[in-house]
Amino acid sequence: MSPSRAPHAAPAKRAGFSLVELMGVIVIIMLIGTMVSISWQAIVPREQLNSDVRSLAAALQGARSNAIARNSEFRLIYDLDNDRYRTMTPYRVGGGLWTMADDQADRQVTTWQELADGVEFSRIVVDGEEYDEGDIYVRFDPLGTASDHTVTLLHQPYGNTYTIEVLALTGLIRFHEGEFRREPPREEELE
Repeated sequence: MSPSRAPHAAPAKRAGFSLVELMGVIVIIMLIGTMVSISWQAIVPREQLNSDVRSLAAALQGARSNAIARNSEFRLIYDLDNDRYRTMTPYRVGGGLWTMADDQADRQVTTWQELADGVEFSRIVVDGEEYDEGDIYVRFDPLGTASDHTVTLLHQPYGNTYTIEVLALTGLIRFHEGEFRREPPREEELE
């Protein structure tokens, strides 16, 4: 009998992926990551502006609600030079109602709310008069009425604008994407 030889075993298959397959997956992941990064950068600026619009609207609505609930005049102060705002209450710092005889510095105010980086007040119109610098005061009275005004916020690097309109008779707020200017009524509309 001839010596038997062991059958040749087939070479073992390697488990895993080849280098070419791994490189292909890495390239696909990098492409997806780049697309997500670009999409995120486009979304973030709009969200910064939207966040400031919502915060300012909440401050306006809060001033109006407090004026009605507490039967006193509340004010909102816009600091156009530093792009910030805050609410001025009708109360003294030590307690009690503020009166005309009291010093203005004794009046209780909230902390300044800063606008996000790159977001600024581009224009504020109060009772038809346009302002672009200084401190601007608008009022909300106990009946719910307010100073008729519009506030336009601009996100400078991207040129996005949003306008908040406060209606004088009701103190309610309207939102307008872009720059909004209310035209005064024409004489024939009043007849």
